[in-house]
Amino acid sequence: MTKILTLLLFTISAFCFSQKYVDAVIIKSDNDTIKSKMKVSTNIFYKNLIDEKSFYRVLLLLDENDKKKEKIKAIEVKKLLFTDFEGKQRIYVSVGKTLGQLMFDGKKIKWIRDILVNAYDGSVSYSDYLVDKSGEEYRFNGLFLNPRKRLIEATKSKPELATLITDTDRFSDENVLNILQKYDEQ
Repeated sequence: MTKILTLLLFTISAFCFSQKYVDAVIIKSDNDTIKSKMKVSTNIFYKNLIDEKSFYRVLLLLDENDKKKEKIKAIEVKKLLFTDFEGKQRIYVSVGKTLGQLMFDGKKIKWIRDILVNAYDGSVSYSDYLVDKSGEEYRFNGLFLNPRKRLIEATKSKPELATLITDTDRFSDENVLNILQKYDEQ
């Protein structure tokens, strides 16, 4: 019994101390701009890693006294901007009822990472897709989707990138970002 209580106490204290705040800029759908503190949860073991489940559906804004000021649903948000605890600028945009991370925003193409949370166990998965200037979507995550073919299809107006894409061994964030930046150059 004491082991269960000790484990419960540890879990509750770890959860309570894993909540932090970031200074955020929220642009709502009606173009209202709000600058406020936003409550975020962090990883229990790595305190700089922000848990996106804490704000992907509802943003909890706080006043100067760290009291709850306002809840904003993701459907009402056009864009969310903040700097994470490692100094990286993060941008999230509305993708329906949730927020997705804007990985690249170029003149010709955008790369959005959709956040998907399993309702059963709370696990997080991501779905990446590209949107070109005409509004066509190119999803390149999935069981039967080949990211190499989808990137070649999305960048077909610059055929010289096809060799770069086929020679790429691993499609890490940096490699995809490099390809999209080359595609977006004039």
